[in-house]
Amino acid sequence: MTRQVVLAHFSIRNATFVERAAATHDAGFAGFGMYVGDWSQQRAAGRSDDDLLGILAEHDTRVAELEALPIFGDAQLDTFVHLVATYRPDRIQTIPPFGGAVDRVAAGEWLGSVADRIAPFGCSLAIEFLPFTDIGDAAAAAELVDRAARPNVGICVDSWHVFRGAGLLSLAGLDPALVFSIQLNDGPLDPVLDDYVQDCLHHREPPGDGEFDLRAFMELLPSHVPVSVEVPDDDLDLRSPGDAAALLFEETSRYL
Repeated sequence: MTRQVVLAHFSIRNATFVERAAATHDAGFAGFGMYVGDWSQQRAAGRSDDDLLGILAEHDTRVAELEALPIFGDAQLDTFVHLVATYRPDRIQTIPPFGGAVDRVAAGEWLGSVADRIAPFGCSLAIEFLPFTDIGDAAAAAELVDRAARPNVGICVDSWHVFRGAGLLSLAGLDPALVFSIQLNDGPLDPVLDDYVQDCLHHREPPGDGEFDLRAFMELLPSHVPVSVEVPDDDLDLRSPGDAAALLFEETSRYL
């Protein structure tokens, strides 16, 4: 694999921080995603940032991305900026509000202001469109990138939200320069659960094990963009973190 390949937090969501760092390194991933809720739990358990940085160094790995900062999430913003300054990730996963219409002008201004705060640390924002929100496809996310008008604001394209959303044709014509990251996963084309969020949290599958045309998906996206392997799945949870990470790295390699 020649590009950055990251193990997303929710692929081994039950792992301890030590298990996560070890599994990431041993499987061959370039780093992992840190979920802000997990960081809060680590701090509540008495671990300092220096402790966590020591664990990363011990296992020769790093935090490559943070997740997930909601647009207009001012209550969490200072925490994310602290995490960027401390762990130096490449990007923050940014998601739209789950309910109601999004004021595109205000969202663009907010994204631009956040981008300015994290730019000195070499960090970017990757907007993940979600079909059940007002920012439901690549075109809507691209509009926010244009409105933000910052070089460190782009799009995250998640295969689940494409195949369960507007489909592959929605990626046609997308400016490749706007794509900052890809989240790769597989799954059934027909929902298992009626609730979109619950379905994507429990029934994703490793790349190649589902019905998504991932080869066509990857061909529509830039070949150099980092890939975050995000497979929250109840069956995967039954494996040890090390086994799950190794499986995901191996299955992902065929598409890269």
